[in-house]
Amino acid sequence: MPEIEIPHGEGGKNEKPVGIVIAVLAVIMAIFGSLGNNAANERIVAEVKASNGYSWYQAKRQRAYVGGLEIKRLAIDLEGNPNPAQKAAIEKFIAELKSKNETYEKEGTDIQTDAKRNAAEARIHAERNDGFDHAELALQVSVVLCTLTLLTGSKLFMRIGLLVATAGIILGGITLTKSIGAAAVEAIKDAEAEFVKPAK
Repeated sequence: MPEIEIPHGEGGKNEKPVGIVIAVLAVIMAIFGSLGNNAANERIVAEVKASNGYSWYQAKRQRAYVGGLEIKRLAIDLEGNPNPAQKAAIEKFIAELKSKNETYEKEGTDIQTDAKRNAAEARIHAERNDGFDHAELALQVSVVLCTLTLLTGSKLFMRIGLLVATAGIILGGITLTKSIGAAAVEAIKDAEAEFVKPAK
């Protein structure tokens, strides 16, 4: 059986360091890709929570409105000539409706505050997702440039690739440090300031 000779190209000694750099960049790229996917998932969850919150808030408002109409109707009934037992029953029902409406109003304010916080978190997650996507794209470009070093033997592609990779890593690091908690706290403060009514 004839022996097959495997040719060894020139510059093989430079291939190993370039391969190691490409492998390291690929790992960092995978991490940023995973973080970006997580941010996208968190964004979806926060948007669904915000949407549900706004829907629930509207339902509370509608219940309060219907309760208010019923209170007005019962007040008109009181203007008639109800007997004492009817009058007591109507007044008791009016008191119950007023109490429910106050509860709906308070719950509605809390629900909308939570919805605003979730909407703010969704915006932050969207920004993080975009940041990680851009960082991942920069690393993909850098891997391609470093691969061109292996194909052409030109170190210029390696240098440019490392510059692009550095930019991507910096962008990913900045994105990683964005605080969701602080943004959520600010959103809650804004929501409370908007919905807290001055005392009469």
